[in-house]
Amino acid sequence: EPISCDSWTKCEAAWKDALEWRDELGCALSVMFAVTASTKQSGDNQLFLQVVADPGSAKTRLCKGLLVSKTCKLVLHLKSFHSGWKGEDGKDCSLVSRINGLCLITPEADALAIGLSWDALNSQMRQIFDGDSGHTYGNSSEDVHYKGLRSPWIQAGTPALMDRDQSRLGDRFLRIRIDEPTEGAKQAILLCALRNERAAVLETSNGTESSIIPPKLRKAYAITGGYVDWLRANIEERIAMVDMDEAAEQQCIDLATLVADMRARPNMDPKKHEVHHSKELPSRLVSQFGRLALCLAVVLNKRMVDMEVLRIVRKVALDTAHGRSLNIVRWLCSPNPKASEKTYQECGGLMEGVLRTWLNMTPERLLNYLMFLREIGVLQFRKVAQSNGSWLLTDRVYDLYKRVMGG
Repeated sequence: EPISCDSWTKCEAAWKDALEWRDELGCALSVMFAVTASTKQSGDNQLFLQVVADPGSAKTRLCKGLLVSKTCKLVLHLKSFHSGWKGEDGKDCSLVSRINGLCLITPEADALAIGLSWDALNSQMRQIFDGDSGHTYGNSSEDVHYKGLRSPWIQAGTPALMDRDQSRLGDRFLRIRIDEPTEGAKQAILLCALRNERAAVLETSNGTESSIIPPKLRKAYAITGGYVDWLRANIEERIAMVDMDEAAEQQCIDLATLVADMRARPNMDPKKHEVHHSKELPSRLVSQFGRLALCLAVVLNKRMVDMEVLRIVRKVALDTAHGRSLNIVRWLCSPNPKASEKTYQECGGLMEGVLRTWLNMTPERLLNYLMFLREIGVLQFRKVAQSNGSWLLTDRVYDLYKRVMGG
């Protein structure tokens, strides 16, 4: 059962006592809290989140803590949000009829990703994100339409199956990645896990769910559920007290613009003879980042969107933009070891052969990718005498990335 909690510091302290805690777990948990807190808020753009991490990274445990709150609903092995089945009293048995006002939690999203219905699920999910959904069945004369849906969704899974390209369909999910810990941190994590297991074997299971959870972790779960309940009950009042200045607003705009550039992908389908390259407008992203920043301030018990809040929002943005395009930008903006205090961009860019080696792509696919980035205004090509030329960032993207990174 939830333990009453109204403090981020108290909640995080319980997790630090239960696990070998690190900053990345704190960032992930705070963002997950922000998503749950946003559940009943109005607006066109809800917060949908994917937590991406390797097995054993504690992402499932964070999800289980949220599920202690009755305002969160476990979703696993889902084939469809809709069902033509009705109960004996004629009640609609579709999942979508039961989730409005609840935050959906999927601790093992890999089970969804490998299902045959993944594309169909994504189509239904995009409708729910927009607040509307419906279905029509051939054996029924009645069409069912759901409106005003508020059901943000948190999915947790591994990079191998979560890193799917949805850019051309208008990806609704933000992402936060829990990176692999350092070797020193790994040793501390293993020692903590061993000691937790020792505490667990001293107790006897009585057949209930809580009896198989180590005591310290059980307390962390209960406090997490209590904090979700407090956030849901007080978000409207608290968020009205949060100040967001023009600098924070501009940071959200810059982050949205960068992510729109970075997660755009070329269509590599050989069956498509005529391809019109495009990228999403950053309007949805800026709304999501603004909402996330305000909710994060409440989660962290702050009265303004400060540098700490923006640091976490920036991490979410860069993790959402994760991929080859962002790698190219980072390389061009990184110091060139052959030139004192200058970046590769300032030294004239990178040659195609270098990019081919670093990206491990065939010459044809790399050229298609680079041409796509040039077409959407991310890269430019410079002819260089006695060479095949080099690739640089456009001034717009170079300045944008420096602003985002605080340079």
